Amino acid sequence: MNRKEFIKKAFRIGILGGLTGGTLFLVTKNRIDYTCSVDGVCKSCSLLSSCDLEKAKESKKDER
Repeated sequence: MNRKEFIKKAFRIGILGGLTGGTLFLVTKNRIDYTCSVDGVCKSCSLLSSCDLEKAKESKKDER
């Protein structure tokens, strides 16, 4: 392997490692707070349809 090929391969491996490491870093540091930021009144909340909290699920179930 000559010098040019070595540099190309090292660069590609470095980029791949950086992308993989960056992705893993972002995935592991994604700490979502699963508490309600609204008053806690689910029936009048505008985010009810996309909410995954237990209280909201119970409220959706009660509506049906």
